[in-house]
Amino acid sequence: MPIVAAKPDPNPDLTKALQGLLAASPGGASAGRVYMGEMAPFRPRGAEEKGRVLGPRSKWVSEDAAMNEFYKWNDKKRGDFLAQLVVGGLVPAGAGVVEAEKAWQTLVKSAGRFGAAGQKVTPLDLLASYVKAAGGGGKDAWRQQGAFEINTVTGKRRFAGPGTYLGDGRALQIDSRTDLTDPDTARALATRMFQQMMGRDPGAGELSAFASALHAAESANPVRQTTITQYDMETGQAISQNTQSEGGLSADARAHIAEQQIKGKKEYGVTQAVTTYQGALENLIFGGR
Repeated sequence: MPIVAAKPDPNPDLTKALQGLLAASPGGASAGRVYMGEMAPFRPRGAEEKGRVLGPRSKWVSEDAAMNEFYKWNDKKRGDFLAQLVVGGLVPAGAGVVEAEKAWQTLVKSAGRFGAAGQKVTPLDLLASYVKAAGGGGKDAWRQQGAFEINTVTGKRRFAGPGTYLGDGRALQIDSRTDLTDPDTARALATRMFQQMMGRDPGAGELSAFASALHAAESANPVRQTTITQYDMETGQAISQNTQSEGGLSADARAHIAEQQIKGKKEYGVTQAVTTYQGALENLIFGGR
């Protein structure tokens, strides 16, 4: 059944007292009952009178029953409660379920003391006074909590980034980058390939031409990095990441570019011809030995 709870204005004395309670140990149980709001009118089961409807009535429960409400909440409601605790300054940012549990116990005990004094104040009323005092009572009171934003009035949660939200605390982020070979590595690669294929070191112009061709190929093949991050739904903090990369140029691809640069030179054809004829001549002369 829906519960309608009044929202009291912030009370400085109440705020000071409750902050003191939260800083201390939960302590012993109170013998009083806890006010949990107003129950809406309802039609009782088996009512003999046609159209009989019971009017609204206050809901009072034992302190133990109020304490146990916390353990019946789903993850979303518990996360929204924690977000309001953070906004109200009752727990620090990054707090988790243990701190939320202790805060709920303290709010219940305090509400029980108000009930014993004849006042209808729910645990959530007390929390609302903190949120309002902290400036979180507006219609669009969104507060940052890690990768999420929490509306302190409605409890609605939305993803604030980075990346694209996939649901269940998971977010996808795709980044692209261009990895350019540094000058020293490019020079070493060109020298090795020229020595292997031409029998000499490359000249300054040949080094420049190879570097230009290499960087053009690397720019056309950027590295694409995909990262999936898992966030804690209560704190909004990242708890794990899985990153995969694709694209870019391999070492073999860079060597192939150098090879193509060399094969495009007229000198390479002459060198190949000389090498081939020299090998044939040596086989002719020494082949019978």
